[in-house]
This record gives sequence, C-alpha cells and structure tokens, in this order.
Amino acid sequence: MNQKNWRPYAYYGALALFLVLFTWGFFEVVDALEENEVAAFDKMIIQEVQSWINEGRTARMVFITDLASVKFLTAATGLIALFLLFRKRYGWALFFVLVNGLGGVFNGFLKELFQRQRPDILPLIEQGGYSFPSGHSMGSFIFYGALSFMLFQLVKGKWKKITAAVLAGCMILLVGLTRIYLGVHYPSDVIGGFSIGAAWLFFCIMLFHFTEYWMRRRLSRR
Repeated sequence: MNQKNWRPYAYYGALALFLVLFTWGFFEVVDALEENEVAAFDKMIIQEVQSWINEGRTARMVFITDLASVKFLTAATGLIALFLLFRKRYGWALFFVLVNGLGGVFNGFLKELFQRQRPDILPLIEQGGYSFPSGHSMGSFIFYGALSFMLFQLVKGKWKKITAAVLAGCMILLVGLTRIYLGVHYPSDVIGGFSIGAAWLFFCIMLFHFTEYWMRRRLSRR
C-alpha cells in the first residue's frame, strides 16, 4: 500500500488516539480531585499567575476571556453558521452548530455532576455557577478548535491552514490563562475543561467524517 492510501488510516487513527488520550486525561483530573491531590498545585499556580495583576493587564484579560463567554460564542456560532449556509455548506453549518451547542449542554451537565465551588482567592470579576470543568476553557477549545478544523478542511494553502491552527491554539491557551488570572477558576478546572473539550471535539470530528462516509455510500448505491 502506497503512502497516499495510508494517509486516511493515519488520520483517523490519530483522531481516535487523541480522543482516547484526552478522555483519559479528563478522568485523571477527576480522580485527582476526588483524592484531593490538586490543592497544592492549584494554589501554587494561582499565586504565580495572580502575581502578575495590574490594572492594564486586567482589562486585557477581561477582553480575552469575553471572547469565550456564552454570549460571544453563541453569537459567533450563529454568524458563522449563517455564512456557511449562504455558501451552501449545509453539512458544515450543522456540524458547527451541533458541536458548539451540544458542547455547552455537556459542560452544564458536568458542572452539575461535580458541583465544585469556585475559588475565593482574589476574584477580579463576578462569576456564578459551579467551577469544574471550566466552561470558558471547554467552550474555547470546542469553538476555536472546530473553527480551525473547518478552515483546515475548506481553505486552500498550507500556510493558511497552519496559521489557523496556531492562532486557535494560542487563543485557547490565553482563555484558560485568563480564568486563573481573574480568580474564577482553579488551574485544575482549566485543565479539565481543555481535556473534555478536546475529547468532545475529536469525538464530533470523527462522527462528522463517519456521517460523510455513510451519506456517500448511500448516494453511490442509488
């Protein structure tokens, strides 16, 4: 089998591997929480990150964190879906709405399941609800990750694809950092949010590809 024929197997194998690894990572964080093994780690990271606090930086952190708020992600998802519908990319529009919408529902379910209280170490903004896993961290990974995946599939040009992936990765990491800086999440909340957000994203990508394959098979039989 030549290299071209091997590529799909390597691609889908990598997706499955990432799904397993991030799912495992999430349950490792959950296990550490249940065993109370993260208190010292959380405290050390919070103290370090919050030692950077100053007025100008706080304003920038609030701006960045708002780019992963429920309101922003909902509006952005709607606008991107409308653009995709306008371009007659119906499958992509449905994928983008479902991966983000159901991801938000999934995060709400997990918060109610674990019911971890938020940290009370110098919160710089008000934030209600439970703490684990971080909704902003999970939501940013799903939204910016899904956007990067779509651009990688739809946009031509190697460097455009790489740029999209790098920018998405930087945005995701910055959002997680802001949640610790602003004092509304423990670092373990952020890591948990990233882990389960990534697992959800890779699961949805695999489901999307499977649906594409199934529909092509059906059309070919007609």
